[in-house]
Amino acid sequence: MQNRAIEIHDSVLDGLSIENGLAVLSFSTVYIHSSDGRPGRDPGSGWTQPAKLRISNASVNGSFSDLPRDLDDGYIRTDEAMFDNMIPIPLNHKGRVELRLESAGDVVVIGGTQATLELLGEPAYVEEFRPS
Repeated sequence: MQNRAIEIHDSVLDGLSIENGLAVLSFSTVYIHSSDGRPGRDPGSGWTQPAKLRISNASVNGSFSDLPRDLDDGYIRTDEAMFDNMIPIPLNHKGRVELRLESAGDVVVIGGTQATLELLGEPAYVEEFRPS
């Protein structure tokens, strides 16, 4: 199985809700890098797919004035690692987590104690990826 990761840039956030401490981020489209090496750095392929990211015991700083939003940049940080502009697949992390999303000058940072990623539907092939 190939290594995969979501590139935050080129993904579209269309929903963010918080209920009883659970933040649910709905993405109409995430851009997925798939590679035998390091996704987004080594040659591979690009795919799109809807997704949901859930963060437990969430605290949110900042907001987006409207949704959907084409995302420009961001990161996810866990106890073990920092992923700049990438979200690893699979993601089922128990422990401290911080997600930062940037779009058109607006920034949202969500912290919590667990993060799980769910890919929805079937992936759609976009392109072959060759780093420059």
